Amino acid sequence: MNPTESKSTKIIGAILATRLLGIFLILPVFSSYALQYPGSSHFLTGLAFGIYALTQALFQIPFGRASDRFGRKPVIVGGLMLFCAGSIGCGLAENIWQLIIARAVQGSGAVGAVAIAALGDFTRPEVRGQSFAITGLIIGASFMVSLLAGPVMASWMGFETLFYVLAALGVASITITLAFFPNEKTDVVHEPEEPAPTLRKNSKIKEILVSSFILSSILNIFLFVYPLSWESTAGERISHIWEAYFIMLLPAAFFAYPFLKIMERRKKMNIPPPVAIALLATGTAIAALIPGKTGLIVAGTIFFLGHSIFQPLLPAFLTQVVSSGSRGNVAGLLNLASFLGAFTGSMLAGLLFPAGFGLALALCFVLIAAWPLVGIPKPPSSGAV
Repeated sequence: MNPTESKSTKIIGAILATRLLGIFLILPVFSSYALQYPGSSHFLTGLAFGIYALTQALFQIPFGRASDRFGRKPVIVGGLMLFCAGSIGCGLAENIWQLIIARAVQGSGAVGAVAIAALGDFTRPEVRGQSFAITGLIIGASFMVSLLAGPVMASWMGFETLFYVLAALGVASITITLAFFPNEKTDVVHEPEEPAPTLRKNSKIKEILVSSFILSSILNIFLFVYPLSWESTAGERISHIWEAYFIMLLPAAFFAYPFLKIMERRKKMNIPPPVAIALLATGTAIAALIPGKTGLIVAGTIFFLGHSIFQPLLPAFLTQVVSSGSRGNVAGLLNLASFLGAFTGSMLAGLLFPAGFGLALALCFVLIAAWPLVGIPKPPSSGAV
């Protein structure tokens, strides 16, 4: 990766990480605190948890196409402004329905596909896997900080106040975008956009999109169930859950990126997907079968390591198999699948949890077990992605 590619990757990673830092802050405690809103239930909490992902899904493709036509930078700024407005609305919400509506507005700023397309624009195919891995590492760091800080901040300043922190982080992300976003090469002619039928018939794209849906579904089921299980089966206070997240995320922080880098260097990128799926299945099974504090920590450690390995592979593989002219559009499909999966997982978790947390985790395990039947993504060539 040359200096220009490295700089572009870090800047785009910082834009995403600053925005996602705020979103991640509420994830480890959302289900627990949202249940306390007037008129709430497990189902409506699941809806509030997942509605953000639903509106993200609805706007991914329009934002991706707009960025192909008008440029990445202005579309990113516009999406971040919507995110800030929705975050303020969440902070002002006085009941569960107001929270649901504000979360929908918050999610409408769907710039994930645009950022993925931008990474594809500014990096060569042979280093793109490394680029996405570095971005994943930056985002992973914000994920770790958020999971540790979120429970403490919610306990100290109140859950509602966290949403104003989200808005402030959104403003910071807008500032970074305006000041540092790489210059787009307007003189470069993009490859022609692939027609939709060609994309629909591409089996590699199908495998990547289905995998994105499944990965997001099981992640949101796990994140919905985890804090509630921490309180009910482990008997721990929600404000102390950061201690568990700290232990769980250490292996992901130290081993996921080096593992991917080694596999890419050895041109064996076909190995990480099945390894990650095995880790996800093992973590889910332990969480369901070994209740209590120790079981939850061991389960989360294995689960998040698998997720940290798999997540950066999907955009890296996808941008390798489409033309530059279609990159924003197809990246929108990737994020559409991801957010539809997140919404589905959240809703199902809210529906199933009242019957027992084990039922929700069983569904999670079934989705993972069925994964190979629909196809596990492979690198688009024998070389590095």
